[in-house]
Amino acid sequence: MMVQGLYRPDSTSRQRQINTLKIFNDNVIEVVQDSEYNVLFKAGIYDFCLRVLLSNDFPNERPILKISPVVVHPWVDQEGEIKSAPGLLNFTVHSDLGRVVQAIIREFERTPPPLTTEQCLSNSSPSVPVRDMENRGKVSPISSYPGLNNFSPPTYHYTSSHLPQSVTLPELNNLSLDDLQFLNESLEAQEEFLEELPQIKEMNKAIDELILQIEELAECNLGKKDYLEKLKGDVEEKIEEVTKLALENEKLNNTYQMLSEKYSPKNINEQLRQAAINADSESDHIAEKFLSGGMEVDKFINLYLHIRSLSQMRRTKEEKLTQQLQNLEKAGF
Repeated sequence: MMVQGLYRPDSTSRQRQINTLKIFNDNVIEVVQDSEYNVLFKAGIYDFCLRVLLSNDFPNERPILKISPVVVHPWVDQEGEIKSAPGLLNFTVHSDLGRVVQAIIREFERTPPPLTTEQCLSNSSPSVPVRDMENRGKVSPISSYPGLNNFSPPTYHYTSSHLPQSVTLPELNNLSLDDLQFLNESLEAQEEFLEELPQIKEMNKAIDELILQIEELAECNLGKKDYLEKLKGDVEEKIEEVTKLALENEKLNNTYQMLSEKYSPKNINEQLRQAAINADSESDHIAEKFLSGGMEVDKFINLYLHIRSLSQMRRTKEEKLTQQLQNLEKAGF
């Protein structure tokens, strides 16, 4: 029963994933039951539709997510399929589909991406392709901020007074062409630029706070060491005491079983019957001894009467107890 609770059937797990999609997101439309859903949302000035396609192997296989209309974003390919969203890359059967979709929608709402068909610049004057700028210097592979690795804007054209606008790094929009050229060629400038980004500062602050929390937790755990050692000692003493009590209980139980058997009604009845037989034998022996002249009359009478009385009393008790046991047995006891 416990194993069935831990491992749900695929159908149950699939339905749970679909339920999370409806719980964590608004405007969820079912196109094909259990297979295709549309999630409508607005980002900036555009209305978008996020298609959620579930294969037969879902949730063992990650879902297919497509955005319409197609946008320019590091997570989205040219066909509009979302490929590299963190929650999608790490999707497992234990993930929540609803949370993954919610995180993607929030990313688009926080930084509305441009459409692939949108032209950001004018072509009214002579221009130079931005790709040519990439050939003038080597871009440093800074992995701590993915947007900088592809910091060159899309291959739109620009004039000296109009530069492409960066979606991933809005801070680049305030830099001149010379500043961008210098930043592209200088690793130190890139590192300094990254350190001043609000996102990096916020991340560093969060890391520092997390380190502080870990240190406080470690100190708290170390502070409880003596208390835990004391509890451990108390537990060991209790275990030893319980062990002794268990042995004593076993010994007393054996004694109880022995006495219970010894003083059981059936055993007492058998002992009375045997004692009556022994008394009869003893009275017969006394009579034989008297007849052979080995005993005086007075002594014979006193001893013989005493033994016969004892035998009769035992036999009477044995008969009464036998009758009582038979009645109890008939009554079901």
